[in-house]
Amino acid sequence: MKLLRFNEASYAHFVTIKTFENKPIFEDEKCCEILLKDVDFYRQKLGFRLLGYVIMLDHLHLIVWWEVEELPELTISKIMHDIKGLSAQNISRYLLGSRGVSASTARRGAKASSTRWGRVIRIWQKSFYDFNIYSEEKLREKLNYIHWNLPLRGITRRVTVRAGLCKRPEDWPWSSYKFYEYCKQGKIIIDTIG
Repeated sequence: MKLLRFNEASYAHFVTIKTFENKPIFEDEKCCEILLKDVDFYRQKLGFRLLGYVIMLDHLHLIVWWEVEELPELTISKIMHDIKGLSAQNISRYLLGSRGVSASTARRGAKASSTRWGRVIRIWQKSFYDFNIYSEEKLREKLNYIHWNLPLRGITRRVTVRAGLCKRPEDWPWSSYKFYEYCKQGKIIIDTIG
């Protein structure tokens, strides 16, 4: 990967968004697919570059970057607002289905509410966490964090690792690990710089 041009105006962003009340919405693979499709939609529409990601059961980590001189109006708030809005709408629609709250949604404790637009499920917490990545070293650190903070069976270094959803990072289908370890694109394209 070509080095990013880090300067005061052009940081990469390490972003975390959590589900409402930490519900494990992303136990459902279809919800993961919807989320990745919506991230990719805005990656193409807004022009940011996706450098890494992982979907956990109750949160998403993204690493995004854009050339500020080329896209001076783009902000991390705009990116996250759009991704959260579209994915909440699409995931809610899927979980509600055509006959109300699905059984899997009810098991996860998600509550549907009615609005003037119809029934919806609250998917995301209102805010998000953003860390400005200011160097190549920090970029590598954050990529390692998202790829090795996976829920791996038999390893107890981190709370999420104890969830035991897979044995090796490459077994987790909802991350950019394979791109960095094997130069193999996964379910969503990881952008290279240059």
